Amino acid sequence: MIRTLKGRGLVLLTAAPLLGVVPMAAGASAAGPGAGEGHHGAASKPPPRPRAHAKPAHKPTKHKPKPTKHKPTKHKAHGEQAAAVTLRTTGPGKSVIPGRTYEWTFKVTAKGPKKSGKAVFRTTLPKSLAFVSGEKDCASEGRQVECDLGTLKKGGTAAGAIKAKVSRRAEPGAKVSVRGTVTWGKARATRRFPAVRVARTADLAISKAAPTTARAGAKIPYAMKVRNLGPSTAENVTVESAGPIKIVGRDTACIARGRGYVCSVGSLRKGESRTLHLKAEPSGNVRAGAVVRSSWTVVSPTTDLNEGNNRTTARTRITKRR
Repeated sequence: MIRTLKGRGLVLLTAAPLLGVVPMAAGASAAGPGAGEGHHGAASKPPPRPRAHAKPAHKPTKHKPKPTKHKPTKHKAHGEQAAAVTLRTTGPGKSVIPGRTYEWTFKVTAKGPKKSGKAVFRTTLPKSLAFVSGEKDCASEGRQVECDLGTLKKGGTAAGAIKAKVSRRAEPGAKVSVRGTVTWGKARATRRFPAVRVARTADLAISKAAPTTARAGAKIPYAMKVRNLGPSTAENVTVESAGPIKIVGRDTACIARGRGYVCSVGSLRKGESRTLHLKAEPSGNVRAGAVVRSSWTVVSPTTDLNEGNNRTTARTRITKRR
């Protein structure tokens, strides 16, 4: 006998474990065996799976929040200090020569907001410079230089200068850069002086070989030796002559200019030398006993550290003819 229990919309068969029958829907007939057999196929089917929720036709739009722009906070104190004092600088030019002294000048302007304050200028010189002196109460300790500019009122200015000597060992062509800093109270300003370079220099020297006497009408031989003692190459070296002589022969190294001659030597490296061999005769009629005097000077566009050895003079006395 098969019992059926109806509850909560389902027909439960007590003999289901024995017959292998699954629960039936409440709407199905379970009155008798015929009805059960007639719907056996439908009763054996598993219940339909619940439908999944349908996906929305349109995906929901994701609204990204716009980043909030935060304006930087202005620190008035810092801005005021940055503009509270200014520093202007000037240098000695484009190049400096080893062994010589030059001046670096500066000007300080107090702009506020303070009414007044103590102004001090400071700098550290490079190894190629040595402090010599300074204006506005300047003192040095080693390579550090400090200048007391006194008390400046708002709108006031103070000018100063420092003098420094270029080392003789400064490398030719090296860049010399000096940076200065001024303080006015708690305000500060820093600025570099215009950069300069160590000039390429040479030391040219000239020596002569000329006879002390020459017979009237004879040609006078000259030998002019030019040397470069360094430290750099001397470019476009020339020898200039002046005096009552006329260079003769086919020497193309010398050309007439004004009342003298210009003789080309060319460039000379450090330690290099070159000798000009010339022949000349006195200009005009020169009597016996007269002294023919001519000067010879070596020049170059390259800066010469010692011009004391750049000139020589030849003196030749004219004697009677045989």
